[in-house]
Amino acid sequence: MARKQTTSIGTSKTKTNIAPLNIMEVSKLPDLPNTEPPLCKENEYFTPAATSAPIVSSLKAQLRKDLWSEDPSGLAYFLHSAKGNPKNLIEHYITSPGDISLLPWNEALQIIDKFGTNTAKLHLIFAAHTMRQEQPWVNEFNLKISDLIEEIAWNNNDYPKYEKIKTIAQHAFALDCITVQATWVEGRHRKGGLMASVEVSRMWNVRVHLVGQQNLHGKVEQPEEGIITVRPGLWTSSFLNKAGCEARKALYQFGYLAQDILKIDPYRDDLALRLGLHLTVESRFHISGTYKVQTLLEALLPKTFIDEALNNFDKARKLTNRWNHALKVLSELKRAFQIEFDPGTYPEVLRPDSKSRKPRGYFKQLLAAKITIHPPAPIPELLAAKTQPKLVKPKNISSSKKKTNKSAGKAIAVTGTQIKNARKVKGWSQGQLAGFLGVSQNLVSLIERDKRSINKKLRTKIGKLLEI
Repeated sequence: MARKQTTSIGTSKTKTNIAPLNIMEVSKLPDLPNTEPPLCKENEYFTPAATSAPIVSSLKAQLRKDLWSEDPSGLAYFLHSAKGNPKNLIEHYITSPGDISLLPWNEALQIIDKFGTNTAKLHLIFAAHTMRQEQPWVNEFNLKISDLIEEIAWNNNDYPKYEKIKTIAQHAFALDCITVQATWVEGRHRKGGLMASVEVSRMWNVRVHLVGQQNLHGKVEQPEEGIITVRPGLWTSSFLNKAGCEARKALYQFGYLAQDILKIDPYRDDLALRLGLHLTVESRFHISGTYKVQTLLEALLPKTFIDEALNNFDKARKLTNRWNHALKVLSELKRAFQIEFDPGTYPEVLRPDSKSRKPRGYFKQLLAAKITIHPPAPIPELLAAKTQPKLVKPKNISSSKKKTNKSAGKAIAVTGTQIKNARKVKGWSQGQLAGFLGVSQNLVSLIERDKRSINKKLRTKIGKLLEI
């Protein structure tokens, strides 16, 4: 009779004295290990997530498989450099699951081909759970695959549960194979900039236990459950080290992950999901939220897509429709992204839902158009205020009153002109300030013209953001 056991299908080993996670280990687990609670519970829609340079570069390496190259020694590598400082470099390679040895191009491609929006989702879920660890370069955590299936809305499709479990297990296995090496300096224009250097290590050390009936060969073909054990790589010691940051010896960098992004369908809404994932990590340091359309498209898609659209009317139309559909998906989420079209460069005829005939050469005009996109409120406010990481929970009445009473004496009346001038000093548009506050642009306009009074809570927010 077949026995219900667990089998481990993914692993890692690092160049450290920390014991590696075992590969292809078959063991009896009468009781499942303790697992982390889901990231977002009822009425909790946002959670802190690591968004430091290694997270950003690794996410790009998964979404832009076309940017992987073969180095002179025959290894597959992905190179990421900072826009403002080309000396800030991060390199990714592909390693075998059993040790840290790097794979040659042809073998590495078999892993790279598994990358995509689904591994990117799992990557950010790992990054969010990492934020909850006191010392992530030492601590490990367990995730239940059935929780992950619900988190990314796979419970709504018709595939058998065991197929979903196996697919997520394979995504975790692929993430286990990415290595990272970083040379990164923060605050280079300030005296005493911080150096975040990382020797070759894995991004994630992963082991997967599949629970179910084993066949005669000891494999679980139709798992009933799975447990993913994750130990973040040593990069977290330099980029997610709160104590080290306070001692000015390391960094502590995070943003916020919105639950709704994880639920975007990668098959129907691929470009929307790519855009949402990109903005999740980009918004931590791109506070203004203003981009050229071409900049975003080049970050999300191979450049050949854009070049072909510039030379082919039909491909230009299809790519424009994909872009407009992506914007609609993000703007129609339950917790919607805040999108503002620049009136000077982004005419109505190019915007989603326009029925007007597009002018000749419209695609070039679209690429040059400027757009401001902020993640759902209150993420812009949290980022702008540099709030300590915490889960965003609904406030109960009593705690809300206490905070209001405490801040009542500190709130100082300000005029609309003062707000307008302080906003301009920051270099923000009305739409950008509205995004940070989680209100409409029209309300900001009314406040600046002293046409609308503001309550104490909003006044306090404005005061913190504009430093008035």
